[in-house]
Amino acid sequence: MDFPPRRTALKEATADAHAALDSLVGSFRTLDDYKCYLAGIAAFRMPVEAWLSEAELPLDLKGYEPHRVHAELEADLSDLNTRPPTDQPAFTPPEGNGIVGLLYVLEGSALGARLLAKRAEALGLSADFGARHLFSQARNFSSWRALTEHMENVRVYDNRAAARWANTAFDYARSAFESALNAERSVRRPHQL
Repeated sequence: MDFPPRRTALKEATADAHAALDSLVGSFRTLDDYKCYLAGIAAFRMPVEAWLSEAELPLDLKGYEPHRVHAELEADLSDLNTRPPTDQPAFTPPEGNGIVGLLYVLEGSALGARLLAKRAEALGLSADFGARHLFSQARNFSSWRALTEHMENVRVYDNRAAARWANTAFDYARSAFESALNAERSVRRPHQL
């Protein structure tokens, strides 16, 4: 299948960062694994969505609204008595006009959410308990479609800046998941006297 040029360029430019993140997310098999995943995704999405709520989107994206899952993440964290790691720094995007790259990463996560929602469901979680954010993303392909259609029409577009922003988002997500994994390891590690 041939994708539009900008989408293809972003996919190619972010392949390594995307693969590195996927290897960290892995496949949660237990509720503890899922809680670690939840802490990591919250440490990534919540600061990025907070930053995005203050950002100005290009005029060419008029009619497109990023899909946010902040409220669902808050509820999921509460359901499972879980918290994101506290050592995650604030999200700071790189220089340049590349916000479309960040949006590409956020909206693209809906594609993987379908599989992750099935895994969460196997653990007894649902759209009403513990996995709201996944089911919200899995059911919402309209934002992904809207972004990928609009991004080809953005007049002031810089491929390199978009790739930098997308890779920065993937790196920030990887950092969030590493923090969550480190926090989990420190809890599970036997205390030494």
